[in-house]
Amino acid sequence: MPSLPGFSDNPLRNRDDFIAAAVALVQPLHRHFSPCKASIQLAHSTGAHFDDGAARLEGFARPLWVVATLLSSLQHDDDRVRGARIESLAQPWIEGICTGTDQNHHEYWGTIQDGDQRMVEAEVIACALLFAPNHFFHTLDERYRANIVSWLRQMNGKWMPMNNWRWFRIFSNLALILVAGIPRDELQKEIDSDLAILDMFDIGEGWSSDGPWLTDDQEAEEERESARMGRYDNIGIGRQADYYSGSFAIQFSQILYSKFAADLDPMRADMYRQRSREYGAGFWRYFDANAKVPLYHSGALLLTVSPAGDTSLRSLSPKYPKCQHLYLQSDLSRDSFFDIYVGGQGIPRKSFTPTVR
Repeated sequence: MPSLPGFSDNPLRNRDDFIAAAVALVQPLHRHFSPCKASIQLAHSTGAHFDDGAARLEGFARPLWVVATLLSSLQHDDDRVRGARIESLAQPWIEGICTGTDQNHHEYWGTIQDGDQRMVEAEVIACALLFAPNHFFHTLDERYRANIVSWLRQMNGKWMPMNNWRWFRIFSNLALILVAGIPRDELQKEIDSDLAILDMFDIGEGWSSDGPWLTDDQEAEEERESARMGRYDNIGIGRQADYYSGSFAIQFSQILYSKFAADLDPMRADMYRQRSREYGAGFWRYFDANAKVPLYHSGALLLTVSPAGDTSLRSLSPKYPKCQHLYLQSDLSRDSFFDIYVGGQGIPRKSFTPTVR
């Protein structure tokens, strides 16, 4: 893969470096936008298990984690030249949200169905609204705002797996309440139901499974059923805790919730902050002194753009010196920090066996 100027050669030592790297990473995507900016397609064949429309939406949505956070940083940035560049960088995504949520437009993202990949991308759209409400909602024409609300509302009343996906609906509803001004009592029942399921996944010391935890009895039953059927490829309840869950899906979502819902749900926000401190106290053991992962798949969290402000892992370093991080003051922003985990080798001291992949 060829190097990317501004990213590959970036020392990543301070806030300015990180912003330059983020811009360099996202800017090349501009040439891959669809004509009306509602999708990004980098390849003719994706190999995804979902439909092409959802795949193109995925291409559009995932960079929004960077774009929306950059826009959020502008409220703390005195560099007008950089601010103008970031707003220019973000403009296609602002246009694309208007187009993609318009059911009468030929680039409409489509209706959200039960268990739809569009649910995954809806979380990113919702968080973009939460990070940068003026850019992605308040300054838009009324019809665009109504379309965004209608599209996100489709998340409610739909079936989704009992795993980290429940966070996608929670953030969609938070955006509807906190940004779009939908009355809380219209959506709170759905939020409470999803949070109750997610809280079932807590397995102590800040760790969470990604779905119901497989009991010993269930494991024995699965073994018996596999032997009876002569098949051992059934995907059922598992013990996923340290791969996708730990690197992004659960802990990251809890940190985001503690930021966005701090006033709406202060007790739970405090609980999630404490869980993240406990989690960070052990998770650093997955990394060697060079921040590499010697134990399992490198898709784990090596570098997180974590928009959580004064919550979570930033408070760890005084007590846990091996869990070091670089906190970038003010802007990518006071609402954002980058956690770089380093430390000694070893598996976190847990009462369960991590799944090594």
